[in-house]
Amino acid sequence: MASSRAVFFKDNRKLIVESLETNCDHDYVEYFQKATNSSQNIHTFRVTKLVSAFSIDVVEKVTKTQRLFYKTKISGGCDFINHPMLYKLLGESYRKMTVNGSFIKCPVKPQIYYLKTDGPSSITPRIHSPGRFQLTIRVKVPESSQPFALEMLWKYKIVFVK
Repeated sequence: MASSRAVFFKDNRKLIVESLETNCDHDYVEYFQKATNSSQNIHTFRVTKLVSAFSIDVVEKVTKTQRLFYKTKISGGCDFINHPMLYKLLGESYRKMTVNGSFIKCPVKPQIYYLKTDGPSSITPRIHSPGRFQLTIRVKVPESSQPFALEMLWKYKIVFVK
């Protein structure tokens, strides 16, 4: 499912989110979509099974060439969400993604959750080259037969402003 365009200003650059696609495995996560009646970038997802372990893959690529720009893996997803500040860059991004300070706790219980999906605006560093990029965040559950339980794919561009 794709979401609408958003523009963020950060220092001397403009970050334009051209699209956000959300996907899920329909097993551990039943749906992942824009929250109804939300004027902000808030998405909702429903976890259907208890998740006691997961990993998070973050990959940023240059859109035109698919050249890898940034890649990291958090193998201990529960450690990350229970202690997000241990992960300097991504911990701050996770804090910004929470809605009304409602952090997800581990084990992740079956219920409905909400996330702010500003994505690249909170993850991209201050020093970043201009151009078009794609940022993929995949949450993987070891017990799942699918390649991921939840996925966000942002396509965006960065333009310097004076």
